[in-house]
Amino acid sequence: MKNNSNRRGVALLLALVFAVVLLQMAIAYSSMTRGSKPQTVQIDERIKLDYLAHGLTELALLKFQLYPADFYACWEAAQKGQPQHLRSFTINAPEFTINNFTESNSSFNAVPINIQLASMAILTNDKWKTEALFIQAGAAYTDQYGRNIAKEAVRLVSLERKLNK
Repeated sequence: MKNNSNRRGVALLLALVFAVVLLQMAIAYSSMTRGSKPQTVQIDERIKLDYLAHGLTELALLKFQLYPADFYACWEAAQKGQPQHLRSFTINAPEFTINNFTESNSSFNAVPINIQLASMAILTNDKWKTEALFIQAGAAYTDQYGRNIAKEAVRLVSLERKLNK
């Protein structure tokens, strides 16, 4: 009889130790997942900013494809030294600056995002007879902790100019 009660006491002690170990593991897991949520939110928001900035570079490229003469006119004016036109120019069209973009709100963040085309430039190399269009855009917002989060997108496209004679 005494041997049987010793076994029960040891089994009870092992069960208590095992329960304490499981409880500690559950508390550690809970604290790890609580700390990873803000990181996940930041990653999701940075990906959203990246897509928005790249989308604006695509919009600028489409505008260039539709109206290339305007951009080349600015570049030619810069080559001739006319001060009113710049070799690298920023487009001040309303479709290239989107402030308080509320359609980008998510369940993580209800703060609107600002998206802006930073610059466009036509780059040439006479030696290699090549031309490229450089497009730079950015997206930014302020997170729930008051930090400014920004993402920049750069697009470089090779060009082939067709001259009408």
